[in-house]
Parts: sequence; C-alpha cells; structure tokens
Amino acid sequence: MEISLLAGENIHFVVRLLAAFLAGGLIGWQRELAEKPAGLRTHILVCVGSALITLISIFAFGKMGSDPARITAQIVSGIGFLGAGTIFRYGPSVTGLTTAASLWAVSGIGIALGSGLYFAGFVSTGLIFVTLWLLEYLEKRFVKKGALVLRLSILNQPGVLGQIGTRLGELGVNIEKIKLREEKGERMDCTLQVALPPSQTMMQLISVLREIETVEEVEIL
Repeated sequence: MEISLLAGENIHFVVRLLAAFLAGGLIGWQRELAEKPAGLRTHILVCVGSALITLISIFAFGKMGSDPARITAQIVSGIGFLGAGTIFRYGPSVTGLTTAASLWAVSGIGIALGSGLYFAGFVSTGLIFVTLWLLEYLEKRFVKKGALVLRLSILNQPGVLGQIGTRLGELGVNIEKIKLREEKGERMDCTLQVALPPSQTMMQLISVLREIETVEEVEIL
C-alpha cells in the first residue's frame, strides 16, 4: 500500500514538472524569437526549478511540520537577482524590463503548477504569452517612440552626412536636430536627435549606424 502511494506521488511529480517544462518553454520560445537576453532554456529552467522547489516544500518540508510557504516565498524574491541581469541601460533608455518581468511571472507559473493548480498555471501561461507576443507586435506597429539623442564620431569626408541621412531615411527614422563639431585630425563629432518609427528599435538603429564605414563610434546620450 505504501509503495502504491509512493508511486502515485511520483506520477504527480512528473506530471507537474512536465507541465512546468511546457509552460516555461512556450514563453521562453517567444522570448527566443524576439532575441531577448533570457530565452528558451532560461525560462524553462526558471519554471521547472520553481515547480521543483514548490514540490519539495510541500511534500518534504511540509510533512516535517514546517510551513511550506516559507520556502516557496523565497522563489519570488530570489528570482529578482536573475531578472536584474537582463536589464541594461543605454543612456536615457532602459531595456530588458519585460524579459525580467517574464522571468518573474514564469516563476509564479512554476509555483502554481508545482502546487497542482493546473488551470491557474496554464491560463496564466496563455495570458503571458499573449502579452509578450500580440501586445508587443501591436506596440511595435502602432505606438510612436520618443526622441533619441545619439553622438556619432565620423570621418571628416565629403558626403558623410548625406550617407548617414540616406541610410536613416531608408529605415523611416526622422532626423529632428543635428549638430556638428570638428575635432582634431580627420574626425568630426556629430550629435543627432532622431525619432524612431514604431517598426524600429534603438538597438536596430545602432547596429545599422555601425555598419556605415564612415561612422567610427556610436554613443547614446
């Protein structure tokens, strides 16, 4: 009888861990496609790890008489250290907040699935996936981005500004202000204030500017 109960518990463990694997994988897959710092493997590990710790707190420490919620609560606070590693600041702009939030939310899904709350866990998975995929698409498509100020170190050659302006025009980037300052030697300091279209990101713009041969350095102010 005891062996039978133990086997039944093991099946529950496997089902809950597999559910966490699938839920974390779905959200991680979307983050992977979006080329975010934390992708498929990271989200799977966070979700499965959270489910595992929850199972341990319930079926191991819970049976010893201690409060299972005390261990599980540490997941919520501890995941903040991992999420902080995905946040980067470029001048006035901050990136990675959504990925950090998705890791925190995935840990919550892992806790729910580890506790056996399958309905809540999978509904949350669906809502988070829709938020990351559909709302991100709508945001890129329709939401206008604010002004971005860049400092470029460029070669002092004829047609350099025209080359940069043409490349930005192809991306739909509007140059609102431009300021030039001549440096010693063959370089110029160019400060640009630009407005990004909804379809472009700051990192895409910087990547394109760095591909121009006459641009030696790009800095966000």
